[in-house]
Amino acid sequence: MAIALTEQPTADGLYSAYLPVKFVATETANNPAYLEFELKTQAGASIPNVPKYRALNVNNTFTFDASNYLKSILNVFTTQGYSTTAIEHLDDLYGKYEVEVTDPINGVTALTSNEFYAFANIDGLRYSNDQTANDGINRKGMLYGSELSGINFPYKYQGAYDRCVIFVPRLASFDVLRITTYNATKPNGKTPVKQYAYIDVASWKGRLISVPLNRTFLNANCQLVFSPYPPQPFSTSYKGFRVQHNSLGRMYYYVEDRCKVQEFMFINKYGVKENIKFQTYDYESVKTSSESYLVGGYTHTGNTNYFNTSANNVKVNQSIVEDYEVRGNFFTSRHKGELQDFVASPLQWVVDNGELRPINVLDGSFKLVEKSRGMDFNFKYRYAQTKPSFK
Repeated sequence: MAIALTEQPTADGLYSAYLPVKFVATETANNPAYLEFELKTQAGASIPNVPKYRALNVNNTFTFDASNYLKSILNVFTTQGYSTTAIEHLDDLYGKYEVEVTDPINGVTALTSNEFYAFANIDGLRYSNDQTANDGINRKGMLYGSELSGINFPYKYQGAYDRCVIFVPRLASFDVLRITTYNATKPNGKTPVKQYAYIDVASWKGRLISVPLNRTFLNANCQLVFSPYPPQPFSTSYKGFRVQHNSLGRMYYYVEDRCKVQEFMFINKYGVKENIKFQTYDYESVKTSSESYLVGGYTHTGNTNYFNTSANNVKVNQSIVEDYEVRGNFFTSRHKGELQDFVASPLQWVVDNGELRPINVLDGSFKLVEKSRGMDFNFKYRYAQTKPSFK
């Protein structure tokens, strides 16, 4: 009798590497001492530095939990997913996998499991079972970073690191991001449309991809839906725009022309690089501390000592600490989880002249005060690279 899998992930199921990804096999004909399980890519290729797992025979069942293997190869701390100029696949962050079961003792034909998706959950969320875990993942919309949604016409202010993360189905013959541009800075459903355009992503079928949504990328990659002959180029003179995807929803992107919008990047609870923006003034505080001593306070000629009136106090053990504060921002209640992800993230950056500078959001308690017009949110941060200290 051949190898059989009595328990395995569902076909195309979504699984967290921080929850059990369980396989149970049997082989009643030979009753071998062990079977070997090998985690492979969806193409059936072996993964470098990932060994086979030898599962011992326990009452003619052989059990393998792939979660530890998955955690070891999913690397959310890479720069993958940051690009502002190109679409990126996220195979190093997430991927589609399968498991091959073999009997090296008796040479029985190998059995390949269902293909399944795995992602890195760095939040330590606790789910009661696989079903509620998958429900939580699906509610996030297949791990997209920029929350496209059809609820109450949400919006974001335009930034350098806007993006959305899309899974393109394997059988997709046509899949696009729909881009609608406007002459208004804060468009809505009743604003006259300037142009309808799209970004074709069908060539990425079967993969999870990060698509930049900054204006430079849109201007270079959008194609008009209705283009007269001869074809007209995509107009770059628009202000606000809307992004829509059939499976994710939509979001409006506004132009802020009144006060400063400060943009931050962080890794959210699903391991996705996500950006968040705050309307704020620049609040900066500088703290210095040091010790000092008197240089050359006394001099002497022979056995006679003289007080040196030109002596200077010199600082030593000097440290300089610069803190920055974002205060008085209001968010709708549905952004509560995003704000919690931001302050709890292991890696955070501030966008400074288009570049990412690593920061540390200072530890402490954060008040998410729900009011009639939204939640009040304040925080302080410090650049991760500090100035040199003389200690």
